[in-house]
Amino acid sequence: MSKAIVHLDEIKFTWEEMKKIPDDHVAALAVLSYAVSETNALSKIYLCQSHDYIGEKAVDSASNIHRFLVIRNWSSKLFEIVEFLRFGGKKPETTDKKLRKLSTQALLRFEEISNNEGYEVAKAIRHEATNHYSFEAAKKNLESVHNSADCTMYLSKQSGNCFYPLGEEVMFHARLNRRWRNVKTKKEKDDLFNQWLAWNLAANSWLAETHAKFSDELLFRVTGKNEATPKKYWVSKAFVSRNTERLTPIFFERPEK
Repeated sequence: MSKAIVHLDEIKFTWEEMKKIPDDHVAALAVLSYAVSETNALSKIYLCQSHDYIGEKAVDSASNIHRFLVIRNWSSKLFEIVEFLRFGGKKPETTDKKLRKLSTQALLRFEEISNNEGYEVAKAIRHEATNHYSFEAAKKNLESVHNSADCTMYLSKQSGNCFYPLGEEVMFHARLNRRWRNVKTKKEKDDLFNQWLAWNLAANSWLAETHAKFSDELLFRVTGKNEATPKKYWVSKAFVSRNTERLTPIFFERPEK
């Protein structure tokens, strides 16, 4: 089996070291670590869903479901970490001065990248089509569904290959159509969609920076450890690829009888 090399820089901590830090600080670092790991994974998965459209509704609809599922969840995770950093708003979940200072600074930096359409789309989609399945939103969206919408049910003996684009057409595409009802051309709508993707990328960078600042203040300065050790791992070639070389499959192959 062919092998590939993975290079990583590692700063090792033990749970015993973590337990010497105040619980509020460990909890905050844990949530930020959780979020930045998830959003980095989702951004990578999104790149691996960049299949070309081929002009066949069945294939293109399946591709859209996979691609937009990832970007919606990626976007929603970024939105959720902002809510977390408010620590309960008017009823604070923590009064720790260091955490409050770091979160205030982070939220101010977040505002700088979020006064745009990309952020507004992320917020709207999060409320109505990602974290919640809304009956009210579905009804509002009906008048914004295009006549060319794909409402076919695509069935297979392999459940992973079954998909039903009616949901995507009503809950996602029509929601965007509703928001952009006064936008005249497809190019303008594509530009607005790209603003959403650009906001995701900017927010991802902001989250990485926020995680680094919290880690520096709450962990590195306290333990005196911040030197990374280069490591390398030999793994199966199946673990490593450029996204341009190997996209995530949209369909499973039919098993041989």
